[in-house]
Amino acid sequence: MTHPYAKSMTSSTATMAASTSTMKGRLFAAALALFLIGSLAGTTMADGALPSLDSPDLAQGPYATMHMMLQKTILSINVATIEVRVDKPTQTHLAGLARGQQYSDALAQQLANVAIGAERAVVQMRFKRNISLNRWMGVVRENLEQARKAGLINADLERQVGQGLPQWFSALKDRGYEKDDRLVYAVGPSSLRTVVVSAGGQVLVDRADGEQGTRRVVLASYFAYGSEFREPLLRSLFQAGQ
Repeated sequence: MTHPYAKSMTSSTATMAASTSTMKGRLFAAALALFLIGSLAGTTMADGALPSLDSPDLAQGPYATMHMMLQKTILSINVATIEVRVDKPTQTHLAGLARGQQYSDALAQQLANVAIGAERAVVQMRFKRNISLNRWMGVVRENLEQARKAGLINADLERQVGQGLPQWFSALKDRGYEKDDRLVYAVGPSSLRTVVVSAGGQVLVDRADGEQGTRRVVLASYFAYGSEFREPLLRSLFQAGQ
């Protein structure tokens, strides 16, 4: 949330061209969250253990975790898995709303508001395929204007992100994102931490930010109305509660 690796060259080219637009739209919301964090995080490496979905600060059991597979739908290509785990107070609130209920748009709005307001949460995106940094930056730049129009970012941040991408993610310049790389966002009461970890455990990016406004933008990017990720993530709550 196998690789493209038809019957004729003409058909294959048309299919791949159509799927490129789909992937850009689906990948952008997840990518945007990381870039928003990186743009505001500064350059200081964070201290302490790496953020984890298994953190003792987070809840366990039903209504604590949401998950989805990010896919390129035309060819059914798996792009990434996305998991969200929240703290115990948020779990309790989500359970109170969702238990015994069926998914609906009205209920989704209530659940989304609770998720966005979580005091502590970890969001993890694990890539299922390789993606070059240039391609990823290109996707973001093409969609920054759309994000601003949707109210996710302002014009200053649009410009700041577009111009700052190569520096912020220079560690990935030649390497890009590889299969099983993890992007992890740890939301705390007054902080936000972003980590990129390779499949082999190498920390490629580690940024920390203490600005209150930035911690909210991550969860809002996933659960705001119109997000590609909102419905599948929230629907997974009901599956876990069955």
